[in-house]
Amino acid sequence: MQILLENCHLPHQPVLCEKFKNTYMSKKQKQHKAIVPGHATAVNVVGTTREDFAQAMKIFKRKIKASGVLEKIKDNKTFTKPSVKRRKQLIDAQYIQKIKDLHRD
Repeated sequence: MQILLENCHLPHQPVLCEKFKNTYMSKKQKQHKAIVPGHATAVNVVGTTREDFAQAMKIFKRKIKASGVLEKIKDNKTFTKPSVKRRKQLIDAQYIQKIKDLHRD
């Protein structure tokens, strides 16, 4: 839907009205509008179609995965002794150092 204003600029250059310029939102615009200020993992649903809801769910899942909430919940299901955590951290650090040493040569 395009609404032309004839009195905005020169008569030979029709210009789209600013109010109706973006009746179609791009994917990036929808993602930007889906942001809820002050809530890191909250998502707004922009629009009323199934695709809009699916897009909002996709963004929500990505935010949850990136924030590490599910990993913390899964880790807290069972108790892990501090010594086991330290040992795992030490083994992981040794493995990463070994990989870095291989690529440094």
